[in-house]
Amino acid sequence: MQLIFDAQQHALPLRRDMWQDALCSAYIALDAEMPNANDYRGVLRKGNFGPVSITDISLSGHVIRRRKQHLARLDKDCFYLQILQRGHARLNQDRREVPSNQAVAALFYSGEPYDLECLNDIHALYLEIPRTHLKGKLSGQGTPIAGNVDIGSGIGKLAAQLCASLAAESGVIDAPDKARLGEDLLNIVALAVDRAVNQSPDPDTHQLARLRLIQAWIEMHLSATGLSLETIAKQHGISVRLLHYLFRQEGTSPADWMWDRRLQRCHDEITAKQGAQRTITEIAYSNGFSSSSHFSNAFKAKFGMSPSAARRT
Repeated sequence: MQLIFDAQQHALPLRRDMWQDALCSAYIALDAEMPNANDYRGVLRKGNFGPVSITDISLSGHVIRRRKQHLARLDKDCFYLQILQRGHARLNQDRREVPSNQAVAALFYSGEPYDLECLNDIHALYLEIPRTHLKGKLSGQGTPIAGNVDIGSGIGKLAAQLCASLAAESGVIDAPDKARLGEDLLNIVALAVDRAVNQSPDPDTHQLARLRLIQAWIEMHLSATGLSLETIAKQHGISVRLLHYLFRQEGTSPADWMWDRRLQRCHDEITAKQGAQRTITEIAYSNGFSSSSHFSNAFKAKFGMSPSAARRT
């Protein structure tokens, strides 16, 4: 995650204005009200994951206001999902009061005025989702302006866990994988929002969300040669039998899906211009293969050519 702002790096008299500038730069045009500007603390980091972005923010209590004059700038058309790791907040938008804490997240829309009051020192993750992307994933029952999403259990909890994992592991995930993981996160969040809006999800919705979370976790650990089905199952608190069941819903097995993803990564890196400085063996080993011959045979079976031939194309 890229550091956008740290209040401790700036002189006390300048912190308030610089903090508001940082918020506007990372998010959208708004006004920030701080109760004590001379002792204001705030750290903001941001990372992009394909269609979505995540901001990791720790700050003193404050109020953020977005008004009609801000909307006139037409800066972004997006939703935000505030996932609190610490503290309490209250959102007012569309004549609704939406509380948020570690058990419930607040969803709100950039295209309507709002007040967001952080009642004490907070640590939060803000997920920014373009409106068209979220709308395209929902079931068609309408997109809310503002509301709560349960993150204490079920699908919402899975979404919050993945969001926190991506923020924590951002520094060791490359750009193509960030894009793929961002799509996974978007899919899970859409399921959670659907559940919050309709309160009657498809019976298989939770299983699908769990599968997406497991797949995202595997993506972040594909380079580990010792990655086993037992390890994956234990990490997610399920049995190996249930792990097989979840992947069977998409016509594959955990092992086949994992090796397929490793092969695809290798193919992408071998054929990319920026990968030309690395040997094919280095690429294979960095993606979890431990045998050159096994890798070459598997690669040819999937892509119809040897790794060296793929590099020449």
